[in-house]
Amino acid sequence: AQFRLNPDKCEIARTGTDYLGHNIKNGEIRPSPHNINGLLNTRLPQTADEACKFVKAAEYYREFIPNFSQIAEPLRKFVPTTRTQQKKGQKTMITLTNEEIKAFKKLKNYLTTDLVLRLPNNRFPFKMQTDASDEGIGAVLLQIYPDGDRPIACLSKKFTQAQRKWSPMEQECYAFVCTSDKWHNYLSRIKFTWEADHKVLTQLNQKAQINKRCKRWRLKILEYDFKVKCIPGLTNSPIIAVVETRAMRLRNKTSNDISNTTKLTSDSLITFIEENRTTPFSIEELIQAQQNDDHAKNILNNMKKYKNYIIKAC
Repeated sequence: AQFRLNPDKCEIARTGTDYLGHNIKNGEIRPSPHNINGLLNTRLPQTADEACKFVKAAEYYREFIPNFSQIAEPLRKFVPTTRTQQKKGQKTMITLTNEEIKAFKKLKNYLTTDLVLRLPNNRFPFKMQTDASDEGIGAVLLQIYPDGDRPIACLSKKFTQAQRKWSPMEQECYAFVCTSDKWHNYLSRIKFTWEADHKVLTQLNQKAQINKRCKRWRLKILEYDFKVKCIPGLTNSPIIAVVETRAMRLRNKTSNDISNTTKLTSDSLITFIEENRTTPFSIEELIQAQQNDDHAKNILNNMKKYKNYIIKAC
């Protein structure tokens, strides 16, 4: 294959490596300590340009910070949307409000913690937590390991003015649609757990109470194979989930401590999902059914036997 390596750029027999601002080692991924130290040493912004640079630099590690959009929202106004604003912001002096200072310090506090994401491992089941508030949505993708839940990725998105007027059911459904689109490669064709507020989601079973938007999303939701677990109210916050999981793992506790806070799944919602699923069977069940079907067997044999075999429409 004439595959060549440049010895000056190779690191042999290493258990970890730095790649694009991230340190990858032992199946875990962390922000590069050098980059994090640069953010931590950032002074309180005195110009709009300094505030913009800090937000953009911290945003590079947004997958490590649950609800990043909501936390950084007070500082977003310093991020220019046009070239004129960008040139003007370089020299514009600012005085941060208490809310903006709080957001600045909160982001730095998150960066001082041991931010760790686990590399995906298909041997362990996936779990997705979503939560919607008046400001936006937050979500975290986890895998259930024997010694506790490990975060794989975090996601957050700010609501527009129109989205803030949606009903709680629309916002919760939108949280699932956004996260499933983002993590489709992880969640498609597998069984996973969706932790959310089932009191709102059970309204999906009442067709008269949902609008066209939710009807479209319902079809999208039913494409996935999952079970629903209830974490009512504020305990469903992805921030709490990640922080508590991390703290418990450091204290050598198991995931049983967290599972005791959840309630039983909603039987009515599960029944509804099973009855209305777009594909009410798994890929394995489909393969097995094809192998047992005489008509399918005949088609497969003819395809092997005849080079230009054409399946005639029924």
